[in-house]
Amino acid sequence: MALTRICLARHGETNWNLERRVQGQLNIPLNVKGLAQAEALAQELADERFDHVYSSDLKRALQTATPIATRLGLPITTSAALREKHDGEWQGLVSDEVERLYPRQYAMHRRRRPHFTILGGGESHVQFATRVRAELDAIAERHAGGSVLVIAHAGVLDIAYRIAAGVGLSVKREAPVLNAAPCWFTQENGVWRLTHWAVERGRPPLTLPYAGKLRRREAARVLLLNSAGEALLLRYSSRLAPHLIQRGHAHFWGAVGGALEPGETFDRAARRELFEETGLEGVELGPVVAAREFPMQLGEDWLLASERFYAVRVGDGFTLDTRNFTEIERRDVLGWKWWSAQEIAASQELIFPEALDWLLETLRDT
Repeated sequence: MALTRICLARHGETNWNLERRVQGQLNIPLNVKGLAQAEALAQELADERFDHVYSSDLKRALQTATPIATRLGLPITTSAALREKHDGEWQGLVSDEVERLYPRQYAMHRRRRPHFTILGGGESHVQFATRVRAELDAIAERHAGGSVLVIAHAGVLDIAYRIAAGVGLSVKREAPVLNAAPCWFTQENGVWRLTHWAVERGRPPLTLPYAGKLRRREAARVLLLNSAGEALLLRYSSRLAPHLIQRGHAHFWGAVGGALEPGETFDRAARRELFEETGLEGVELGPVVAAREFPMQLGEDWLLASERFYAVRVGDGFTLDTRNFTEIERRDVLGWKWWSAQEIAASQELIFPEALDWLLETLRDT
């Protein structure tokens, strides 16, 4: 069989990468840096000849593949077999939480036990490697003698590296997997070879809309849930974040809430924002159900947003009372809607926080 050239690249950066949060097969989009990395990868590979572009069907990979496929005028074939390893109950947790909540399992994971499986539908390294090897072999055979671009995940590149370098599943890989950096392989007669592994040194510089240490902005947000488990989201004007307008988004959806005022705690800010934006007061907030930290644009400024989310259940007769809206809210809140997890998962709208569909499913039985 003729030699096939395969360029494998990991998706661009996500906010969950920054937080060291386990993504697994949750559908997390690229952040601002990740989108810039995707454009840079497209420029880096613009002079290459590819016969086809493949991508994992998860959003972060597809968003990375789109600029280069568009530039090359090639369609993208998506494949669930190119998804990241399923990490079961660990998905959505940061690494420190995994170590604290699952100490024995985490120790086995760190020792890279090939058949170790995470509870909640997780894949073992053996199962994952079998899936990835079968898909990469099929792609190489389908395009024998050609050149193919594959955009996937760190775990997929890890397996490709091990296949080509002859490294066992239980051996720790020292070489990091960079975001949106091309790694080159060949496959001929079923034999894989690694011809180039991307390293940080010598990579093209990346231009971002922000630089240096960002000022921290703490905010409290509240997910209002009805009896059907739907979340009330506000539709905000993208004037609040002009880079979204540049990406073609005139608005975005997000939870009730806002920045802490001087001297406020997160829960006090949540109660104040809840009253201002919905009219609700005297409610039981309960524990924090989610947190996120990410670079955020507010007007012309870039900040490091640190947000905590609470969940509040309301009756089916609840209606939003906007009489206490601030001047900014009257200008920039364009509407509101109840969203189900299924609607969020299927929507092409810009919805925050990331993986809200998954979060609503986890809150359904609490």
